[in-house]
Amino acid sequence: MRTRLTLLPAAVALAVLTGCAAEMVTDTAALAPHTDTHPSEQDEAWMRTIHEGNLAEVQAGRLAQGKGTTREIKSIGKMLLDDHTKLDTKVTKAATQLGVELPTSPTAEQRAEVVRLRDATGKDFDLDFAAGMTKAHTKALAATKKEVSSGSSPAVVALAKSTVPVLQQHLSALRKARSAE
Repeated sequence: MRTRLTLLPAAVALAVLTGCAAEMVTDTAALAPHTDTHPSEQDEAWMRTIHEGNLAEVQAGRLAQGKGTTREIKSIGKMLLDDHTKLDTKVTKAATQLGVELPTSPTAEQRAEVVRLRDATGKDFDLDFAAGMTKAHTKALAATKKEVSSGSSPAVVALAKSTVPVLQQHLSALRKARSAE
């Protein structure tokens, strides 16, 4: 009799745990989406490059909002700040989901450009900002187009495709600002 009483709670516990395990396995909505295609070195390099650029351009955008002498430069600064913040949120999320480690700061060259902009004043700031950001966006657009054409991860390629029009818009605004100077 004692053996039956001991086995009964054990059997009930096993049945409950088995039922819970089945529920846990089928409830995958809370898990991060799994992608079958691991990003290639090209995909990872683009994500790192665009992340570094985003970090630098957010800083440059803030500087332009505060130091720009024209409404156009201040407006471009706000656009860069807003758009690159949004883009970097998407890049960071995708990198996390794909297991790609991103750098924690811009490149040394980008950091030097931000320092140069910090030190510039007046019209010199506007000229340096427009020239530096034009160069940065030209490089970012070329890297992004390369990712679109030769990337292997569908998630990263899709992100790059959605980035192209934003970078083109920035480049167009920067070129217009430079021609007005």
